[in-house]
Amino acid sequence: MNPAPETPDWEHLVSTALIGTTRRSVATVAGMPARDEDAEALLDLAALDTIRRQAGYTAHAATPIAPDAPDPRPRVGDAAARLLDLVLSSHPDLLPEWLELAARSGRGVPYERLPDLLDRAYRTAVLRPAVAAAAGPRGAWLAGLNPVWSFVTAEPLPGDTFDEETWKAGGPEERRRTLLALRARDPATAGTLLAEAWPGESKAEVRQALLDALEPHLGPDDEPLLETALDDRGAGVRGRALALLSRLPDSAHAHRLRDHLRRRLRVDRDTSWVFEVDTPEASETGLFRDLALAVPTETRESPRERRERVQVLIVHTPLDVWTERLDTDPAGVLALAAAHPETRDALVDAVCLRGDADWSRAVLDDPEIGLAAVAGDDADGRGRQRLRVLFAPLPAAERCDRVLALLEGITYPEALGRLLLAIDAPWTPGLSEGVARWTARTTERRRVRGHRLLYETIAAHMPPEHLALLPEQAPYEKEADVYFRLRETLRLRQDMHKEL
Repeated sequence: MNPAPETPDWEHLVSTALIGTTRRSVATVAGMPARDEDAEALLDLAALDTIRRQAGYTAHAATPIAPDAPDPRPRVGDAAARLLDLVLSSHPDLLPEWLELAARSGRGVPYERLPDLLDRAYRTAVLRPAVAAAAGPRGAWLAGLNPVWSFVTAEPLPGDTFDEETWKAGGPEERRRTLLALRARDPATAGTLLAEAWPGESKAEVRQALLDALEPHLGPDDEPLLETALDDRGAGVRGRALALLSRLPDSAHAHRLRDHLRRRLRVDRDTSWVFEVDTPEASETGLFRDLALAVPTETRESPRERRERVQVLIVHTPLDVWTERLDTDPAGVLALAAAHPETRDALVDAVCLRGDADWSRAVLDDPEIGLAAVAGDDADGRGRQRLRVLFAPLPAAERCDRVLALLEGITYPEALGRLLLAIDAPWTPGLSEGVARWTARTTERRRVRGHRLLYETIAAHMPPEHLALLPEQAPYEKEADVYFRLRETLRLRQDMHKEL
């Protein structure tokens, strides 16, 4: 690229105008038109400088930009690209689905849409993995030109490979990404590398991020490093180590927690309370270490602090202690725990943490705290928040069947909308039919609040091929605009699935 023609700076042009062109000559700039009068040439240079400044242009000798690495993927077709434009302009909530469909098809985003997508991912972190995958090599290239988009280089992608130089000298996010690449191919070697580097990692946030790389393919070989991390000076690192150790039920740490709980779990079937969990004392430093808790410095503790300590122990101890000590199944444990609301609450948190299907079913079937109770119109918010996690270990069809069985007992659209959101899996035809029937009957209901949440949930999660199950006309006139947007969204999703 040829250097840009040099022009006098603005101050020089102004001073020349002030003292006059008869006393100071006007510079000749290549490419400018020839003028008979120096004053006209000066005005030309002033106009050129003004336009350059307004355009943000600074005269310089440009360095050619290295091209991006080739992306072997073909671009999506024109129809899919037009649908992307429609999603970006009026249905941004469908962007994750569009990106997922494009990734599944093995095709890339049109290059001219990448800046918009990168800007959106910068503002909305949850979009970053999908946008990084869609952007491919061009996204990393663009990130080199705009540091705001540098998050793209930190997102792990399926084709990543381990690079030893990056691991040794790269930035924190680059090192984590290359470690994840090795973890996917050789978990043991990745764990060994991290253990060797651990003593030299000085920043707590870096240590915590590197521990995250152990989560995929977590296994017994990772236990020694996680035990080391339990003694870390950073509370976040200790907490992350505890969360990962909680997923290793046969680890030495898990057996220590079992022993801690067994010593404190007193069972007496001749009493109304059946069992009691004694509060750990502040002097039991080993227990505090195993729970990633700081040892209390105050000589006197409040009853609330002591109760919270018991709850942390219950949440992180393997659940088999309860079935063993109480000699019953998960449903029986929950029934006996009904007399101890705080203990039962901690047990449900433990179920959510471990993702055990049998225990999840026991919670969902419980008459007091189960699915039927939290699906009601006046259920507490915390129970509803747990539903998605309790559903997660169950097959998608079972989740749908459980919700379908409750449809007739639900009165308000808002309650149904929240329940459907918790499924977080493809709907079965039976569930779609049931929801369509329920929606068509909403005019018979005495209260009609919450249609917006329900309709938006149906629009986002009902399989688009089930659109024909819904009534063509809005069941409730006051919510007609939201209902017609539901149908419009499902038609758009139909087109997306067709073109991608």
